[in-house]
Amino acid sequence: MSLSDQSQQWYPTSVQVTVLQARSLRIKGKNGTNDSYAIMQVAKDKFATSVAEKSVAPVWKEEATFELPLFHNGNTEKCTLHVHVMHRALVGSDKLLGHAVINLLELSEVKSRNKTE
Repeated sequence: MSLSDQSQQWYPTSVQVTVLQARSLRIKGKNGTNDSYAIMQVAKDKFATSVAEKSVAPVWKEEATFELPLFHNGNTEKCTLHVHVMHRALVGSDKLLGHAVINLLELSEVKSRNKTE
C-alpha cells in the first residue's frame, strides 16, 4: 500500500450497538430466574440496559452509540466492545452471568459479513 493509498483509507468514527438478548446464562437469582441487565463498554464509555426481571433468557432490544475517535490498528483497546451481563442483587453486589469481547477492528475489516452479524 502506498502512502497515497493510506491517506485515502476510511475509518469509522462511531459504532451503533444493539443488545438484543442473552441466552445460556448462569442462574443466580431465586426461583431459578435472574434479574438481568447488560453493560456495554468501548474505551471509557459505558451503557447499561434496563433490568429484565425474572427471566432466564432476557430480551432487551436496546441501542447505544459509541464514539471511536482513534479507530486504527495501533489502538486495539479503544476499538474493543466489552459486554457484561449481570444479575441485579437486592442485597450485596451484582453478580456476573456472562460476558463477551468483540474486536471492532476485525468487524470493520470483514466486508462480506451480513449486517446482522
